[in-house]
Amino acid sequence: MLTVATGPGFAQAYLAALAAAALASLALAGLLAWRARHVPVWGVLALFLLGVAGWSVGMALPALLGPAADPWASLLVALSPLPSAAFVHLVFAFVRCGALTPVARAAYAAGAVAALGGVVLDTGSVEPWRGFPGMFVPSLAGWAVMGTSAALSVLGHLRLAQGWWQAEGLRRRQAGAVLLSSAVGLASLTGFLFPALGVPADPWPVLLLPAYSLVMVYGILRYQFMDVNLWARRLVAWGLLSLVLAAGSALVAALPLALGTGLASPGFWERWALLALTLLLALAILSPLQRLATRLVFPGGAVTAADQAAWAAALGRARDWPGLLETARTLLSARLGTAVAVVKGDASSPIPTLSLSQAEGGWSVSLQGWQDAPPGPLHVAGLFGACLSAAAGRLDQALALAAQERERQRQERLAELGQLAATVAHDLRNPLNIIAMAAAGAAPDVRAEVAAQVARMEHLVADILDYARGGTLSPRTVDLRDLADQAAQGLAGPRPDIAIPPGTLARVDPRRLAQALANLLANAAAHGSRVAVYAERDPAGGLSLHVCDDGPGIPAEIRDSLFRPFVSRRPGGTGLGLAIVARIAEAHGGTASLTDRPGWSTCITLALPAEAATP
Repeated sequence: MLTVATGPGFAQAYLAALAAAALASLALAGLLAWRARHVPVWGVLALFLLGVAGWSVGMALPALLGPAADPWASLLVALSPLPSAAFVHLVFAFVRCGALTPVARAAYAAGAVAALGGVVLDTGSVEPWRGFPGMFVPSLAGWAVMGTSAALSVLGHLRLAQGWWQAEGLRRRQAGAVLLSSAVGLASLTGFLFPALGVPADPWPVLLLPAYSLVMVYGILRYQFMDVNLWARRLVAWGLLSLVLAAGSALVAALPLALGTGLASPGFWERWALLALTLLLALAILSPLQRLATRLVFPGGAVTAADQAAWAAALGRARDWPGLLETARTLLSARLGTAVAVVKGDASSPIPTLSLSQAEGGWSVSLQGWQDAPPGPLHVAGLFGACLSAAAGRLDQALALAAQERERQRQERLAELGQLAATVAHDLRNPLNIIAMAAAGAAPDVRAEVAAQVARMEHLVADILDYARGGTLSPRTVDLRDLADQAAQGLAGPRPDIAIPPGTLARVDPRRLAQALANLLANAAAHGSRVAVYAERDPAGGLSLHVCDDGPGIPAEIRDSLFRPFVSRRPGGTGLGLAIVARIAEAHGGTASLTDRPGWSTCITLALPAEAATP
């Protein structure tokens, strides 16, 4: 065991501090490489942390091994200008200086020259000091090497101070945190000069070294990497708990002595009672200490379970998307005391925004424009976003269920209407046949008029029956080119141009789809001098059939109601042709719509989904 002339146990604390600094620096460098690659300066910061770890090891070896560590300690001291050059690079990159590349190259060049000189020359020796087996004492060359390191460090700190003075918002707060960590680092480094300067005191400043890397990394990442704040909160909470428990244990241990000698040497049950009392103390204070840690790490960002429950209840009362977004905006703006925007999808906004979006895994919230927000409000926004995404999922499900219920009711009404229409049409056919037979003995002109009107009524009855049967299908794989040719047979008017490549297959009900195409072609031929049928597939695998004509177009007053029953663009029409087309398209899982194509005045498009478009 090492002993020290002044301050028993200091050697252990010294070595523990250097070991903690080395391990913390290595762990933080690994963290940067693993989780913080999005931070612009992560690579340079990781390099600097590796340099701190190397320096810590170089200073610990002499105190642990004595003169045997001379070669390793001298080498690590010789290489010390390189971490200082990395610090200059880090600072200039951090403040986004335009002269980044020349300054970084010059710093690395100076550091490399000094390091090479230190390797070639003797930088110093390990000598016993104040009870330590060894401490590093620099030679003249060692002082030159360390002086180069100090000069580079001063350059970096001056530029950092200038950047802090000129920066605003987030950059100023980050620069201030780095300056604070640098002050801790410089104070800790003065302890290594005690042996060289002959200072008759233990190097207490070295005990601050583990905090150097932690404070620097936390100061840079706390505004760009929220996980580091969560880890810091846990560290602070457990640190406070350890301090309180240490104090409580000391008080509990002293309690028997305070009560008298009878309990000075406690037995099993007394020890058990003291341990139970300590554990109860830990359980009692853990939750308050966690809340205190939250207030320390996230100032202004403490969110209780009651807050989250109130948010969830308020967001749950929204009945549509505009209502949810407005409720969320009002709640978060009131909580933060500043205006925020809440949008669905991507949207640019000059103020901090919560963007709500849906992916395969459900709804999520992303923060946009929060780069300058302190950790407290950022923490509140993150927790609120979790509540908002959950509320969005519930609202989306509720709206989907409501839409399904509306569709179910609509289908029921359509089924009832179809059944009624079929009954009426069937009941009309017998009177029509009787009228036709009764008119057989009438005068020729009367008989012709009756026959024309009976035929018109028969056509209307047939259309009603077709409309009523619109949802019944018998699908099979067919060639759409052949189906379009079949629908065009016997068509009065211009011969349509069937621009569908042979071999265009789809799984449809051929009779019903041919009927829909025949209706569309009859309408197009009645109005235009040119008629064409096109087919095209979309990237999702769906198929669209376009029936176009160059006629006068669709009157504006019926465009929105074109596919409703009893709306017709043709004088004398029943108004059921396009409604039947729409019913047939819907039965196939698709749609019928009025579209625009260059060179045509009217185009009706049957859009079939991938399930029907794929044979």
